[in-house]
Amino acid sequence: MESLIGSRQSVLDRHLRRFWPGTQHVDGRWNAGPIDEVLPDFRVRCIEPTDPSEPWVYVSMGASIVGEGAHEFALLSPYAFQRHLETVTMVAHWQAAGRNADVGSVLALGWPWMEGSEADHLVVAPLHAYPSGYDSFLDGNQEVDTLWLIPIYANEAAYVRRRGFEALEDRFERADVNLLDPRRGSVLGTAVVS
Repeated sequence: MESLIGSRQSVLDRHLRRFWPGTQHVDGRWNAGPIDEVLPDFRVRCIEPTDPSEPWVYVSMGASIVGEGAHEFALLSPYAFQRHLETVTMVAHWQAAGRNADVGSVLALGWPWMEGSEADHLVVAPLHAYPSGYDSFLDGNQEVDTLWLIPIYANEAAYVRRRGFEALEDRFERADVNLLDPRRGSVLGTAVVS
């Protein structure tokens, strides 16, 4: 498996550098937890923006070689935050453990996604934040999708489970929320969704 993950990481590295040329790309590892048992040599790429108005991008490097779907995952952040390595690693392990990590899947983090935030869940979504072409790449004959990990509140997570991701996405669009703002409020207010 190690040669397979290394090959996938090389292809993904070229893909990411094509979209972010001239920016700093740093690979990191979250060394705690069981990720090495299922994805040896797994890494998370951190891409530093050249423009302060652009987000930091954290991308899984090799999650797509295991699990049901060929998916890598991207977490966008308004600033660098070491804990994002753990979050992306946890999602990669979640997929490797056989859980469905496709569009609309919800994951409870157990902690706020960033300091100052109360959003402690993620929803897996299509990556609309970047131009067409970034969200997928070919590795040989296999198409690999990069999906967006959007931080959401517990009541938004319940809403997705009940009504589907598209319903929440519609609420995001109507409220014109900044999904990267750690202090954004829930688009559902304080409503409890059961």
